[in-house]
Amino acid sequence: MSEASPPTFEVVIEPSDHRVRARAGETLLDAARRAGVWIPFECGWGSCSTCKVTLLEGEVECLFPQAPAIRPQDARRRRILACQSVPQTDVCIKALRVEDHPPEDLPTADYRGVLKERRELAPSIWRLVFELDREAAFRPGQYAVLELEPGLRRCYSMDDLPRGRRVSFIAKRYPGGSGSTRLTTLEPGSEVPVILPFGRAYLRETGRAPVFAAGGTGIAPILSLLRQVVAEGWFGDREVLVVYGANTPEELAARGELEELVAALPQGRLVLAAARAPDDWPGVRGFVTHALEQVLGDDWQREYWMAGPPAMVNAVLALLAERGVEITRVHYDSFG
Repeated sequence: MSEASPPTFEVVIEPSDHRVRARAGETLLDAARRAGVWIPFECGWGSCSTCKVTLLEGEVECLFPQAPAIRPQDARRRRILACQSVPQTDVCIKALRVEDHPPEDLPTADYRGVLKERRELAPSIWRLVFELDREAAFRPGQYAVLELEPGLRRCYSMDDLPRGRRVSFIAKRYPGGSGSTRLTTLEPGSEVPVILPFGRAYLRETGRAPVFAAGGTGIAPILSLLRQVVAEGWFGDREVLVVYGANTPEELAARGELEELVAALPQGRLVLAAARAPDDWPGVRGFVTHALEQVLGDDWQREYWMAGPPAMVNAVLALLAERGVEITRVHYDSFG
């Protein structure tokens, strides 16, 4: 006898007449998107709350109960994250709105990625280059979700410009980190499901001088953004300030590439920071926040793009708030 096929569940999406089928283990967001039904979303991993829907009927399992966007009152109101909820029965959900086409900036789709290159950039930090099964569209500054094994999904930002089927990521291996260990030990030829793009921390013109701040492997989306700035001549002759920090100078991955990009700008300025550095270190001894304070002085009225570990992002957000920078002038994705 042949094995029974895994069960699928019907998902009714209000306010519309759409009915889609969710595969076993598939999130509500993925099931809807795969069927060409688009509910609001942005981050894809449980941080932004954009994809929250009301569960009208049925039962779901939450893949990430500690997701930052989940609030205590959500259970009482039966509000769930579509990107983290897997149906256990047929369900009916109510979204804020339903579209029949993707947002212009989030043409998110499923791909199969084959690892073509794995190269160590710094201690425990690797660049991983994948070739997708077809050409992918994304904007510099956006990121992908990689399913490293069933139930093990992690977010990584692209570090290059869109180049057809090629996508490149920078990842650090953390002791005991299941996702980072799995990714950085993949052998060339390994195949991984990839979903992209997610996030809205891409370039926009505001008339202000830009600041790009990165911590650790957060340099990946900053490299992508700077490649676009150089290639397309963004920001004219305004100063482009780039601040990059890590624990030690050796952990400043892709430093040479960054220096070349900043040198190609009409008014580029690069400031490096290291929390632990030798006495002859020419950069800032401290964190990204220390570097920003030293460099900007009283000149904080700029536009900010940043990426890095949650602790770094939160520290920079607090500092910018103290200096009177409106949150609408700060563009970032925080995941780790």
